[in-house]
Amino acid sequence: MKIEKLDISNNKLKVGIIIGFILAILIVILINFFTSRANYRNTESIELAKGTINYSLADLNVIAMYKIEDEEDVEITEMPGNGYQLNTSRSYCYTTNKEEHDAKVTLSSDNAGNIVMGNLKKGSKCVFYFEENPTGKNLISKLSKGTISQFTGTACDNKTNVNTHNTEGKDCTFQDSGVYEAITSDGTTYYYRGTVNNNWVKFGNYWWRIIRINENGTVRMIYSGTSNTGTQPTSDGRWVQKDNSQTGTSAYNTDYGNNAYVGFKYGDLNPSGNNDTEKYNNAHKNTTASTILGTLKTWYTSASMDKSQIDGETGFCNDREKSTVSHGNSSYNNLGYAKNATWYAPFDRVAKSDSSSSYASVGEEQKPTFECKNKTRDLFTTSSDTGNGALDIPVGLITSDEVIYAGGFAGQTNYGYWLYTGNVYWTMSPYTFDASGWAYVFYVDSDGWLNYGYLRGTNGVRPVINLKASVNFTGNGTVGDPYIPS
Repeated sequence: MKIEKLDISNNKLKVGIIIGFILAILIVILINFFTSRANYRNTESIELAKGTINYSLADLNVIAMYKIEDEEDVEITEMPGNGYQLNTSRSYCYTTNKEEHDAKVTLSSDNAGNIVMGNLKKGSKCVFYFEENPTGKNLISKLSKGTISQFTGTACDNKTNVNTHNTEGKDCTFQDSGVYEAITSDGTTYYYRGTVNNNWVKFGNYWWRIIRINENGTVRMIYSGTSNTGTQPTSDGRWVQKDNSQTGTSAYNTDYGNNAYVGFKYGDLNPSGNNDTEKYNNAHKNTTASTILGTLKTWYTSASMDKSQIDGETGFCNDREKSTVSHGNSSYNNLGYAKNATWYAPFDRVAKSDSSSSYASVGEEQKPTFECKNKTRDLFTTSSDTGNGALDIPVGLITSDEVIYAGGFAGQTNYGYWLYTGNVYWTMSPYTFDASGWAYVFYVDSDGWLNYGYLRGTNGVRPVINLKASVNFTGNGTVGDPYIPS
């Protein structure tokens, strides 16, 4: 067999290509090797529905994810997108013992909506639960399971519910605190009562407290300042004064010598008409804005918040229905116009009896309502489809009935419910036009009780708005993790 010497002089190009190809493969292998090792030293991020979790691959292993749907846990392989948030109360991480995960790693949310992990250790394994961001229509079902009940209407027994700071025994501790429901002609409404601390909302540059979820799913809120400080229960049960809880002060109306002035808007001071009914209706036409409505408009016009999320159709009830009884005073004819002495229906609901002009006593029933009997006159809205359409801004005040539902009581001190601030502030519910020629409206007193004041008095202003039922929320409603509309 003849062996010939390989002549590579004619194959230099081919050999070069082969060698270059082999070197390129080796380089790619080396790059991938060192890159994969580097990944275990780099910090990665999981993008959540709201915020991020920063982690190292050596520290964190997501072993399961679930989406909560109709109270059922549905296992998923990818994190849900917009419209979902991490349920931090159910999500958890652990290292070696799953049953002891609460003592190992904690999950919470900061005020910016980011997920904060505490006590994270190398080798942690995590299980995440995601839920839909709540809207007005499902907000209550998310937070109030097991706490919804019916309101009895009676004030608590001061003799058995005395806080240590109040030796006179005039304070209620409200062991019936929580979320309550009421049935109206428009459906079911859910409201917060007593010493609750899970109805905080951060909307725009302001803090708010949820009064109730309206029958149509809109969320009614009362202004609570530009920061979340104050109004926290102390060790003896008193809630500290919150100086930041109102936008300012105002008279309800700068005059008080006429029945018309109890209106959020009002009509003729000397009404004409063929009979008392026509004169009454003309007195309470919604033609002239009250002083306090002007104050609210000034604030609202410059307020920094997303006003497209505010509902204008739900409205605010300025109940000017006349009383049908004299409450033991024969000088009251209840004609409701000009200078006729008149009791108004909101007082009927807190009076001791039809024959008494006193408030109901402790243990006796007061009868608040969420109904607005004459919506075409008294339900102040921006739309005539649902109310009087008399507003050009969707803002109002709380009613005396909503104060009672929340835990206030006419004539009884109460420092222990969430509406107490230590300040005096207006409601929009008429009390009376008395025989002396003065008109009065209810307000919340500095001791937390429902009281009344004449219209020229200067009291606090706490705007009330309704967020649309379609608005999504993140958060859990606490001071540290408030609901944030999105």
